[in-house]
Amino acid sequence: MGNLFLLLTIVSESAAVILMKQSDGFDRVIFAVFAFVAYALSFVFLTLALKTLPAGLTNGIWAASSALLVALAGWLFFKERFTTIQYISLLLIVIGLIGLNINKVNP
Repeated sequence: MGNLFLLLTIVSESAAVILMKQSDGFDRVIFAVFAFVAYALSFVFLTLALKTLPAGLTNGIWAASSALLVALAGWLFFKERFTTIQYISLLLIVIGLIGLNINKVNP
């Protein structure tokens, strides 16, 4: 169950960041309101995930996965472009996530 809550944390936190981008600096209030709700959900889901998952690994996986999802969304929906070093850095995040999940021991 912890992994499901971690996945929901990652998705809701990533959605919150994308919604903040859509709010255009709070000029579009409805997006800011939805961002607030998505952040609240992410904290609820993270709290539930931490009942069974180790805090250090959970936080690392959450932060890295969310960074990747938001970068992908920026590239797909906002036409954001990356430099070569940024692409390499994102690849290193993926490698780090794989490393964090190899032989992961869940209580």
